[in-house]
Amino acid sequence: MYKKWIITAIIVCGFGVFLWQLVPIIKNHVMPEGPRQLLGQSKNTAISSVIENVGGVKGIMQLGLTTGIYDITIKSDHLVNTPVLSDGQRGDRYLGLTLDRTTTFNVGQGEAVKFEPAEFKPLMKRNNVYTISTPGNYVVNRQIPEGRYQVKIHDIKRQTIQRDKFRPATITVDSKFLNGNGSGDGQGGIISSTLNRSSPIILLENHRLLSITFSGVEHGSYVELMPLTD
Repeated sequence: MYKKWIITAIIVCGFGVFLWQLVPIIKNHVMPEGPRQLLGQSKNTAISSVIENVGGVKGIMQLGLTTGIYDITIKSDHLVNTPVLSDGQRGDRYLGLTLDRTTTFNVGQGEAVKFEPAEFKPLMKRNNVYTISTPGNYVVNRQIPEGRYQVKIHDIKRQTIQRDKFRPATITVDSKFLNGNGSGDGQGGIISSTLNRSSPIILLENHRLLSITFSGVEHGSYVELMPLTD
């Protein structure tokens, strides 16, 4: 009888350990770690680091970074080959950038980028308008309320950059899923300073990102979002 109790206890403990190991796998399948960090449901695992003079494409582990959600700042005079900061200059920033194990960066010779854990600061509304002057990903219902917004883009094109018709200076406003996919809000696609859209209205829904990109524009460019009540 005593042996049966011992065997039963071992089986129960083993099953408990199995379930304990299974829980994070199930959680990651239901909602991956990156989106949970964006929503504030788990701790942001990003670290602070300055990456410079890499001279080629490297994965984040090779750069000494961890997975997580980052705010990044250009510390050199320019940054050429990083898509989220295309044609970036010293002081340019991009907020809410998700880095996972597949992410790569190209920080060339003479280039430097500062990586910091994302702050997720709520956007401030003044005179019934949210004004955004820093590109990045903003979490709906964490940094800006869900709803319908009228979008106005104010871009100042950078005159020092020679661009062709296939790479115009532009600002885009988009709605994406938390994993960065699903471009378009279902209402009419991306709103852009260089593409005509029938209505400059964007729908921001829960568990989505407001994604804003700047390319080839001067400091002083910005986007306005005015909530619509009808």
